[in-house]
Amino acid sequence: MVVAEIGCGAGNAVFPLLEANKNPHLTLKAYDYSSHAVKLVQNNPLYLSPPLGTIEAAVWDLTSSELPPGLEPGSVDIITLVFVMSALHPREWANAVSNTHKLLKPGGLVLMRDYGRYDLTQLRFKGGRLLDDNFYIRGDKTRVYFFELDELALLWTGSPAPASSRECRPVQIVEETDEHSTSDSDPTARSTPFISPNASQGSSPGRTTPTLAEAEISLNVLSDNAAEHAAQKPGAIHPMLTGDLPLKKAHPLFSIEQLGVDRRLIVNRKRQLKMYRVWMQGKFRKL
Repeated sequence: MVVAEIGCGAGNAVFPLLEANKNPHLTLKAYDYSSHAVKLVQNNPLYLSPPLGTIEAAVWDLTSSELPPGLEPGSVDIITLVFVMSALHPREWANAVSNTHKLLKPGGLVLMRDYGRYDLTQLRFKGGRLLDDNFYIRGDKTRVYFFELDELALLWTGSPAPASSRECRPVQIVEETDEHSTSDSDPTARSTPFISPNASQGSSPGRTTPTLAEAEISLNVLSDNAAEHAAQKPGAIHPMLTGDLPLKKAHPLFSIEQLGVDRRLIVNRKRQLKMYRVWMQGKFRKL
């Protein structure tokens, strides 16, 4: 079993896998375009002395014209892409999908998680950060794109998302502690200070920590805000995913095993903050 984490950062996927591993034949690969990130992985005690199985990290750009050194085409069972595709320029998407397809064995899986359209991160960006529709640049010069379901389906399969992916799922309200953060590490995703919706109706003076009931009311406000933005340009598909393009000619490369939207209102009572997050999750199988 070979599992590759692409865009590994500090190894947030490979090290938990390594710790929980019971398979002596498991091989983990960790790749990132940043040499600093790769060094962090290589200096981790679990990397230096893996309890079971093997792990290897190397610098590699998912959009490059070559595969990682020492890794043969069709040799990987599972590839994870967590907040990776959104960091690429849309012109680089085709190379990323093509390289992923080359690396996987027939029937291999891509597991991805990324930003969804009108996530709090997007709503908080200032106009000067906009590079293109739904595509922004952060203060540290990294980029981020916010996807629609159809865009991810077109990107990986060449066809729009199935109706089952569009089923309206309830928004989860998640209580967060500083020790067990459920939000991603995006520095632009600043939380919103909580103000009780009943503040003007005689609520207890000095109490600003939200109850779950108040969080539900707040969620409705945030959802309406996101819906207002969505109404301005509903279902916009990036031009790189339409028309007679090379990636479209190559499809179908993958089938959809799972695709949907994870919407959460994350409430941190200690810090008196709340964040409305929209994340895309997908599982795609190589054909």
